[in-house]
Amino acid sequence: MNKGYLIAHVTVSDPVAYSEYARAAGEAMQKFNPKVIAWSGQYENLEGESHERHVVFEFTSFAEAKRFYDSPEYQKARLIRAGAEAGTFVLVEGAGL
Repeated sequence: MNKGYLIAHVTVSDPVAYSEYARAAGEAMQKFNPKVIAWSGQYENLEGESHERHVVFEFTSFAEAKRFYDSPEYQKARLIRAGAEAGTFVLVEGAGL
């Protein structure tokens, strides 16, 4: 089964609310136990819209990544994030190479 990846590119406009979201999202994520592949750090925007934060989480499958995103716990965290950032969140299935 191919891995699933949650990729987020974010620019924060309200650091206080975003930190509350990050705490709530982290708690929601615990039962899914994803692997952190990338977490901000050095980056170079080569094309398209630029954001200040980047994160990639690896889940055991695309379905598991989707279950996390759709979970009541994460949906509650998303409400905290609303208005605190602008960005893109994407779920991607791994290539299984």
